[in-house]
Amino acid sequence: MKIGDIVFLAIIAACVTIIGFVTVPLVLAIPIPGIRSLAPAFFYGILMAIGLMKVRKIGSLFLIALFNGLVLLMMSWVMFANNLLAGLIAELLVLLIFKSYDVERAVFIGAGLYMPLTIPVSLLITAWAGGAGMQRLITDPFVICGVLLGTGILSFVGAFVGIKIGRELKKAGVLKVQV
Repeated sequence: MKIGDIVFLAIIAACVTIIGFVTVPLVLAIPIPGIRSLAPAFFYGILMAIGLMKVRKIGSLFLIALFNGLVLLMMSWVMFANNLLAGLIAELLVLLIFKSYDVERAVFIGAGLYMPLTIPVSLLITAWAGGAGMQRLITDPFVICGVLLGTGILSFVGAFVGIKIGRELKKAGVLKVQV
């Protein structure tokens, strides 16, 4: 991976972080587990897909998650761990299934899986770190499944849109693919 690739992924991560800072506060008062992943899911899907369309190398999604997580670490280690682990799991799944991001399906799966994966990862970290009170909060499977489904739909629709945007940027010569 070249320095230019890392810089591009850092810019994507900065955009993802800004989207999170704008959308998540809109739902902070809603006491539903996972709702903070639902709010930015569409936009994260778009940005992740564009990042992966340009830098089609294994580790790209993880780097975006890492850079985003480093900013969130200043607020909470839980948010850092959540983003890092979700990025790692999504990256490993793409690696196991596709071996690279050379095909658009790999970009679609990686970009689409990232945000939905933050929900179970967050629930596990919260249950582990938060004690019995937090464990009781996250035991309603219907609410969690509903939020997970909504997040998945928004994230994958965003990934689809991001791939479409990436194709157009590539045709226009703005997005030069780094393989």
